[in-house]
Amino acid sequence: MGSKRVLITAGGTGGHLYPAQALAQELINQESSSDVLFVAGGLKKNPYFDHERFPFQEISSSPLLSRNPLNCFKGMKNLIKRLTQSVSIVKSYRPDVIVGFGSYYTVPILIAARSMRVPIILHEANSIPGRANKWLAPLATHVGIHFPSTSSFFKSKAIEVGLPLREGYNLNAMSKKEALAHYGLSPDRKTLLVCGGSQGAQAINDLIGKCLPILRELSLQIIHFTGSAEKAAELTALYAAQHIPANVKAFESQMNFAWCAADAFVGRSGASTIAESLEFEVPGILIPYPYATDQHQEKNADFLIENVKSGWKLLESGLTSELLGKTIEQLFNEKQELDFKKNLRAYKQRKQRLTLCQLVINTGKD
Repeated sequence: MGSKRVLITAGGTGGHLYPAQALAQELINQESSSDVLFVAGGLKKNPYFDHERFPFQEISSSPLLSRNPLNCFKGMKNLIKRLTQSVSIVKSYRPDVIVGFGSYYTVPILIAARSMRVPIILHEANSIPGRANKWLAPLATHVGIHFPSTSSFFKSKAIEVGLPLREGYNLNAMSKKEALAHYGLSPDRKTLLVCGGSQGAQAINDLIGKCLPILRELSLQIIHFTGSAEKAAELTALYAAQHIPANVKAFESQMNFAWCAADAFVGRSGASTIAESLEFEVPGILIPYPYATDQHQEKNADFLIENVKSGWKLLESGLTSELLGKTIEQLFNEKQELDFKKNLRAYKQRKQRLTLCQLVINTGKD
């Protein structure tokens, strides 16, 4: 098969762009598929997008829906403008297939592609699809899904492909000792990873900060990403006061090091967190972000709890530091930890499924 020209479009968040770029790199690494173009709004200044690695074109962007009728009118007017831009890009690039990762950013380019009979593949990372993917599904040839339960939304078009992970995001990419050394931590202690993402970290930070005596009794060491520099400084002092070895940062761009170092985690249940905990075989306590659209993080968490059986779900509403501390203690029970990790490994070793990269390579024009 010759080189395949693949156009990729995605929203502006890391949740959209990280798996989109992971797919692009995997395609480039394949002999049969090496030509990739990203199309979206604001890519040049987007901190989640590597504009030096991947070729891209920008189109204007704005939300399509608003409670303000005037903004709705502006959104529709801008959509027409973006459709014109999109048609021009598709005609010029002549893609064999286009892949959309969700968000209103993707609507005009996908509509333009379909009008020119370019096959469309959508990828839905969450258990409950976003609006854009729901709207665009009738235009798609296939919809790649991360969670098996999502197939009910897309019927026969749904194909379970998981979530593409970035280069280096695999269990055997580095040793645990190397990962711990990266954070200045000891290979002789159990390591808890705490991460809440940029928006949802505050409640987790506060809860963890109040159950440090339990963490100290368990002789744990901590890798903690707080979402803000101010909170990182505060928690660094709290860990030091309790004599708990810890590496605390506002953000971490190399989460593969953190996952390799961790024995267990406490965090939200975004799609990337679920996929990475599965790949690195790290059990955890999931605290779904309560303000996520359609409460999809609760459904995401259910997958890890019910299908994989590798952790527990605690709802933020009514969650106390005492309950969280006791659950962390149970998580580090030797038998429980081994059982969870055994379940993670067994789930990974089930029948090999098609990857999103393979689905793209196998899809072409009629």
